[in-house]
Amino acid sequence: MTSDSPELQGLMKSLFPGISIAGVAKASGQRVVYFCKFSPPPLNIKGIPEYKDWSVWGDVVLKVSSGMDAHSIAYLQMEIAVLNSLDSPHYPKMHYYELFVEDPDTGEKLPERLFVTIETRIDAEPLSACQDRFRDERSVIDLLLKLIDALALLWGHEKKLVHRDLKPDNILINKTNGVAIIDLGILRETGATGITATHAIFGPLSCHYTSPEQATNDKKNISFKSDLFALATIAYELMAMQNPYAMNPGLSFHEILTNVINHVPPRADTKSKCSKNFANILEKMMQKDPYRRYRTPASLREELKALQGVPT
Repeated sequence: MTSDSPELQGLMKSLFPGISIAGVAKASGQRVVYFCKFSPPPLNIKGIPEYKDWSVWGDVVLKVSSGMDAHSIAYLQMEIAVLNSLDSPHYPKMHYYELFVEDPDTGEKLPERLFVTIETRIDAEPLSACQDRFRDERSVIDLLLKLIDALALLWGHEKKLVHRDLKPDNILINKTNGVAIIDLGILRETGATGITATHAIFGPLSCHYTSPEQATNDKKNISFKSDLFALATIAYELMAMQNPYAMNPGLSFHEILTNVINHVPPRADTKSKCSKNFANILEKMMQKDPYRRYRTPASLREELKALQGVPT
């Protein structure tokens, strides 16, 4: 599995002349994420194809994924296709992607295939780094409304897409509390067969924020309602300052998944300064059975707006 190293950074600089690496994001699965910028190419080599003027992209995020089997590549290709179809400040713009199998300097085969993507770097920080900005009910409702509006671009897509991996690390917050959503790598089409084995116990997920239908790999029931479950879990965690399915420290991955499937957490108004009405909304969003959650994003949005005292 690839991890950040001087060798990997050197390889990226060979593949992309003019790149400078400003920072490295925290490790995430089989992916290394670099924060980068390109310098303009020198004038005397501007005509050489290998030296493209990537500097027009500004600050970028370069992601290096390893261990790329057919399934992994399929997930990434779907993410790329969706990002290329969206024109919204709520999602990064994809500039470049390529699968590399050889070292450009030596021509030797790389130890493992590397899938590289380059996308716009959004000037924001993950929600996981600024949760204290969202501790009161009004700010959490405002955040939910913004996320629902952003996710509507996926849910309302012609293929009725589902993010499936909403969590504080994948939600970016800018200085004015605007939101952006990243890492669409396990995106799927509602009702589609998908590329995770049907007999698998569960598909790709982040256990603290996943829905029961994802935890049991119940593909036919994975829809926008699965994302609603994740949003409610995030909102609950912000208000109560603890995850509703991992209230006891030291729980294993499988113990948390078991809680997601079976455990009904205390109502949010018993664990935080949350109104009864808002707790009712979160409780409905977190129902174990998808059919018991909101039937449409619009109906949820309407109730949140009413609670905020804002005309719909």
